[in-house]
Amino acid sequence: MNDQQNGPRGEQWRGMTPQNRGLTAPMIDDVFEALSDWRRRAVCQYLVNCEDTGVEVETLAAAVAQRGQASEVSGSETTVEAVERELVETHLPALDRIGLLDFDERSNAVHYWGLPTVEKWAEHADAVTQRSEF
Repeated sequence: MNDQQNGPRGEQWRGMTPQNRGLTAPMIDDVFEALSDWRRRAVCQYLVNCEDTGVEVETLAAAVAQRGQASEVSGSETTVEAVERELVETHLPALDRIGLLDFDERSNAVHYWGLPTVEKWAEHADAVTQRSEF
């Protein structure tokens, strides 16, 4: 199987929108994996509601931390510093690797181009878990 059939996993995909990659939608397993963590769902929801296509990691971390503090998530996980560290080390690279957003580690910038499948499932997951809105 080629990379396109397996989903965007390699360095050749970095910095390319899904349309540039020749993909019409992310692989469904990738979508569910991406939305399996509250931080990643919060990132997706924030980017969907953000008027710009790009945001700094610090701004994103503050919004995700605020969302976590407004929900039942334990306080140790929701400090801005802890959320920013987890986003940079784990969650943003994972979302970038599967093509849901572009994360530039050098500039700490995140770009989102919009993916209706992800947006719909993130909205559904929010409704089910009853997380507060941004």
